[in-house]
Amino acid sequence: MNDKTDIRWLLLGALIGLVAAGYGILRQSEPVAELPDTAVAAVNGTLIGRDVYERALARVAAQDRDGSARMIERLVDDELLVQRGVELGMTATDSQVRAAIINSLVASITAEADAASPSDEVLERYLADNADRFSFTAKLHVEAWQTDSEPVAQSFVAALRDAGSVSIGDDIRAMPDLPAGLIDVEMLRNYLGPAIAAAAAEMPAGSSAVFARRGRWLVIRVVDKEREAVTELDAIRNRVLLDYRRGLADRMLEDYLAYLRQRADVRIAAP
Repeated sequence: MNDKTDIRWLLLGALIGLVAAGYGILRQSEPVAELPDTAVAAVNGTLIGRDVYERALARVAAQDRDGSARMIERLVDDELLVQRGVELGMTATDSQVRAAIINSLVASITAEADAASPSDEVLERYLADNADRFSFTAKLHVEAWQTDSEPVAQSFVAALRDAGSVSIGDDIRAMPDLPAGLIDVEMLRNYLGPAIAAAAAEMPAGSSAVFARRGRWLVIRVVDKEREAVTELDAIRNRVLLDYRRGLADRMLEDYLAYLRQRADVRIAAP
């Protein structure tokens, strides 16, 4: 293995380790004669922050009591490898390094959103404004047929998808006693079983599928479905909070990318 390849793998390991540790974006500064109180070292003008050092030290303290004596040297070595990788153009050519940098930058941009703690009033308004995102299938109108043969079931569902209607033979028959029209999903569980009823609730209206149940094969077609929205925050608080944070993070990232585009010279060739 040549020297360049050695450096590539050393840099990749170092950079991924730094990203995992929350190293974030490299902090650039002009060469300084004395270090500020917030830094523990400077490598070619790049400051290694004291917070970075303390987080790295905390990770090894439990396993290595003497780690503090070597940690700054390790961070300096890591920085030297990162800078050498930049010199070699790895940040522009190595897909894994680029992905690590992008993931680290995105995490730093959206960190505030990940920790957001909005009030109940804000979450209730968010729930009301995004009712469709928190709706569920309450009622289903399904048709069901059963057979002892999987090939027969697959042929039947293929015919349903192609023609919309098929003739029933001796080898496949309609499920008896299944109510017609829209019925509660909970009631449908009694006929199809919990797993198949849950799967049918996620199927689009007009779609068909084959399911195995108790040694038989069921062909299910969803004719119609009725959805209801959850309006009580307490019932789905965590789900609403996670969705709120995700949306906030997306907006923060979009705003940051818009800022980067404004300050950059971007030229795109016609496809």
